[in-house]
Amino acid sequence: MAATTEPTVSAQDVATSTEATKKKTKKAFADNIKYAGIESVMPVKLKTSNAKGRFIAAAKDIPAGTIVSIEKASASVVRNQSFSNICHLCFKPAKLKQMTRPRVDAQGNQIGNQVEKFNVPTHSCVKCKMAAYCSEACQKDHAAEHDIQCPALAQVNTLATANKVMPENLRAVLALIGRRAAEKAANRDSAPEFASSIDAVKPTPFGCVLDMNPNRHFTDREKLKDAENALKDLIALVPEHARVTLSEAVELYCIFYSNQHSLSINNQHVLALFPVTSLYFNHSCIPNCVYVGEVNGVICVRTMTDVPADTELTISYVEICQPREQRRRDLLLSRHFWCKCRRCSTLLSKSVDRFMDGIQCTECQNGVMIFEETKEVQDINELMTDVAALDQEIQGKFAQCESCPAQIEVTKLVDVLKAAITDYGFAHQTLQTGDLNRGRMMLEKFIKDYESTHILNPYNAYLVNTYTTLMNVCTQMQDLDRAIRYNSVVVHRMEGIEGAVPTNYPRLVEYHFTLGDMCLKQAKKKASNRTPLGRNTTRKYLSEAKSSLGKAYEGRKVVFGENSPSTQAAKRLFEESKREYNAYTKSLEKKKTKKPPVAAPAAPAAQPTSPAAAPASAATQSQEETSASA
Repeated sequence: MAATTEPTVSAQDVATSTEATKKKTKKAFADNIKYAGIESVMPVKLKTSNAKGRFIAAAKDIPAGTIVSIEKASASVVRNQSFSNICHLCFKPAKLKQMTRPRVDAQGNQIGNQVEKFNVPTHSCVKCKMAAYCSEACQKDHAAEHDIQCPALAQVNTLATANKVMPENLRAVLALIGRRAAEKAANRDSAPEFASSIDAVKPTPFGCVLDMNPNRHFTDREKLKDAENALKDLIALVPEHARVTLSEAVELYCIFYSNQHSLSINNQHVLALFPVTSLYFNHSCIPNCVYVGEVNGVICVRTMTDVPADTELTISYVEICQPREQRRRDLLLSRHFWCKCRRCSTLLSKSVDRFMDGIQCTECQNGVMIFEETKEVQDINELMTDVAALDQEIQGKFAQCESCPAQIEVTKLVDVLKAAITDYGFAHQTLQTGDLNRGRMMLEKFIKDYESTHILNPYNAYLVNTYTTLMNVCTQMQDLDRAIRYNSVVVHRMEGIEGAVPTNYPRLVEYHFTLGDMCLKQAKKKASNRTPLGRNTTRKYLSEAKSSLGKAYEGRKVVFGENSPSTQAAKRLFEESKREYNAYTKSLEKKKTKKPPVAAPAAPAAQPTSPAAAPASAATQSQEETSASA
């Protein structure tokens, strides 16, 4: 959050930089020829510029929801928490069988004759016990690659623990080595083959992986040394005919670490490498595309909005509903670049980002305090170690209210944000211990302390995230009325700032779905309450359910496609909400139009001498008959 001057550059540096740019541009043009096949199956064209390098653009006007890329991963690994739940080849749910084993204590000693039950995949590798499959067919299809990895996979967890390395990254290197060996044995061409359907697409060849930037110089030296030690022992376990050098293994490790995509497939977590997507779809904090993981390790990129011809197609690598500074640092740590997209390059005073970490002006209680952040960070080590220098640079600087002449020292501004972040963190730590009641109280107090007192702007990311967490906590506590209230606030805040999120942004779409689902459930629960208040509440919930589920259905059609199971689920609930709303509304209208019965007038007294007298009742007739007889 500090200003800085542009560094001086010598003529020699300029010449060196220009030569490097020329080489980079020349390689990008060569890559465009290699990957040009995508232009024949998708409405896109590959382009190159000195400023952006290679990128992909719309070849014509493209409507929202159009698939612009389909790619099958060159390598993919199932995250540890999902290891036994899905097939390691097609990512369909793995069949499990129940087994028993002796129960042991914390020291590993058997506890008497006690046994415990546990689930294991029905189809798995009995040698390494590190690969699960949904069927015998998948296990057979994966054999060529798995046989290369098997001896080393058995030792992955041991080597990862000993060297403080993530086991998924080591398994990813083995997956790439296995893919390389299998393609070599099959004499497969290194050029990618593109397809227009998910079923027809083939894995991107290993040769394309080497086109990706490993960003090795950005990786922390100590962590890289730990990885080298683990990889040295790991590749020694790979069969000699498929073995790579240590330098090559480290290169593959860095490529996967800095280019991986995290996917959710069948509600399970997968890490995968998609060279075409990584090479051509640049990041933007106002993306016009979104990528979605499909079965079989396939990634589909779809347009979220209508995209005019010649417009660059972009995706987001980070959550965009957070402050600019946080997004940039996340990107620098994970993708090794300082974001200069249009949103991040716009002056804070003219950008929606001023609300994301906005502190309310205490004078007018309307505007937010603005301090233009112009410092650019290119080195992760600088980001992690130069905090003291940053504190020193903001000394004596002032933030200005956007709506009135009020000012505040930037140091005080930072202190307010630090206090808010600390309180926010304490509340989440409490929730992680499982104490939902206390965690909820702390989060509600956070809102009272920072929003009700006009300290944080209502659209501040920490406030919006607090409402999101409260929504989830209240749902777990079965307090759906309050969960609906908090969910409504989140949707209102995300939609309340134009340009904060693009149309059909997946996170917003899912909030609409959750809101509609909860409102429909509560409306059914309260429908029997026919008091005026009960009728109004039920009608309000049904109306909100119909509106939110309609938006969720339309959004999911764009993000996932019309035939996606998640889209069809939203459609079913939307149709149900419309039926419930119409039926309930008609029942209320029928009750309004139905007139109360009119009481019959009292019968006049009997007039026996008058021919116009009303007929006597049965009791009167009986009495008269008795008198006459007498």
